[in-house]
Amino acid sequence: MHEAYLDINGVRTKVSTYGKWVEESVECNEDIVIIIPGNPGITGFYDKFAKLLHESLGYSVWCIGHAGHNIPKEKISPLPKLKASEEAYGLKGQIKGKAEFLDRYVPKDGNIHIIAHSIGAYMALELLNHPSIKDRLVDMYLLFPAVEHMAETKGGKILTWFVKYILWLIIFMAWIFNLFPELIQNLLLNIYMFITRVPISQHRDNIKMLIQPAVLKRVFFLAFEELDQVRERNNNVIKDNVGKIRLLYGKKDRWAPLSYYENIKKDIPNGST
Repeated sequence: MHEAYLDINGVRTKVSTYGKWVEESVECNEDIVIIIPGNPGITGFYDKFAKLLHESLGYSVWCIGHAGHNIPKEKISPLPKLKASEEAYGLKGQIKGKAEFLDRYVPKDGNIHIIAHSIGAYMALELLNHPSIKDRLVDMYLLFPAVEHMAETKGGKILTWFVKYILWLIIFMAWIFNLFPELIQNLLLNIYMFITRVPISQHRDNIKMLIQPAVLKRVFFLAFEELDQVRERNNNVIKDNVGKIRLLYGKKDRWAPLSYYENIKKDIPNGST
């Protein structure tokens, strides 16, 4: 695996790859898998998935995180402050960053395969408004797609009715956590992950990244923009690319309930869900 921070849409954004690095030469008509995360857009949560895809398909797999959701350890170029760069950290800015990344690093004759999770599915559909991306797209898999009426979902209601009012407390507790010595941080996380059955060796560092106050602020900033902006499903884009798009729903998901699956089956009966 190769990972680094690239300047995308004015923000140093983390990219992780299996196979070729984004700046290596790509052969004509080479296939590249692009992973677009959900929220939080921390690339480490998708490392195992990306590795398995690379090993099974043989394609290079590139995962691009969301701007502001990964903080580089070196302080050479700190992240722009949230209030000064809300446009870059918001939903439209994240989409703009993904489009800029694909146009800059995927060769014009490359074949793009997109796998997007949750709000990443919404971003992926919006990318198809760019002809330079649409023309190179082979297929798109949208996992637990958060592409409509997010404020009306179970997760949206929890954010709106509860989390919104205690967000200051969540940020404060994260700040307290980061004052603890690393030994105490790891102990607390190990206990939490053991109880919740989250793989400790695989995700402890990812959760530590998420608990940083600066990251949490940007994660929730994006989340509340999602509730406000993700309303009607973009049926036109789905219909125009119906042969390339696959939507995969789960029986239990806070952001993509089965009722949304039933609705899209009625609205786009020739789609693949």
